[in-house]
Amino acid sequence: MGAAVPQVITTDRASGAQLIDGSLRFDSSKAQVLTRTPGSAGDRDNYTGSVWVKRTAFAPDDTGNSNVNYRMIFSAGTNSGSNTDDFGFYKNAGGDDNKLRLQSYPGSTQYEVISNAKYRDTGWYHVVWNYNGTTANMYVNGEQIVSFDTNTQNGGSGGHLNNTVQHVIGGPCDLASNLKFDGYMSQFYWIDGQTLDASYFGFTDPLTNTWKPKKYIGTFGTNGFYLPMDGNSPIGQDKSGQGNDFTPVNFGGSVALDNPQVSGARPILNTTQGGSQAGVGVFGS
Repeated sequence: MGAAVPQVITTDRASGAQLIDGSLRFDSSKAQVLTRTPGSAGDRDNYTGSVWVKRTAFAPDDTGNSNVNYRMIFSAGTNSGSNTDDFGFYKNAGGDDNKLRLQSYPGSTQYEVISNAKYRDTGWYHVVWNYNGTTANMYVNGEQIVSFDTNTQNGGSGGHLNNTVQHVIGGPCDLASNLKFDGYMSQFYWIDGQTLDASYFGFTDPLTNTWKPKKYIGTFGTNGFYLPMDGNSPIGQDKSGQGNDFTPVNFGGSVALDNPQVSGARPILNTTQGGSQAGVGVFGS
């Protein structure tokens, strides 16, 4: 019998796989968010968001605060109640918590989708959401969500995303409510003008069958952005080339990068190709 030859991930097979150096910690008790108001409107009918998230507080609030029924990842609009587009982890009216919710409500429901599945793990999730003018979709770790608690798809245009209203990462668009994200984020992409699935931002490692990040190489559109949130550039600095920087709120003068050996705040560990490609490693290590 011949010797078994270990399989390796080569550059062509990894196809853009990337090392993530770190993540940005959001502390909801300090109301830490990132904000931006676009100077001109983009495509309000076609857009895609992608980010890696690791929560440290959940919906409903771990501390027993019943008013926290939503941990918003991204929002846009004029107030968090009747005039908002948003995406995040949600507790619905029936009491089921830690579901994913994506909605657009510019005065009436354009779409609202809530997953049947509950996402209660304390590790990393890669979440993608998009809208194509007719249908809103969500993906978790490369898999499209197809089973819903709520699936309202009225279609149409005129939502807040990519409009000239406040956009917020990590909280509600009015900044007033307590529906803020608590945990870590990394590799936040926003694509204005395209409806993309999760394969543009991640891939399945054929050795471990683990979903891992890869670098997006397409265009971003008018209001698109790329925030690495990895400690290698200022918080909120857009690295897409579009110049769509976000303003950090309540982060202070500087933010230390959490040590991934201690906090588990780095989605992947080992790399090949001199650190430019993802190799065999432990997800969440």
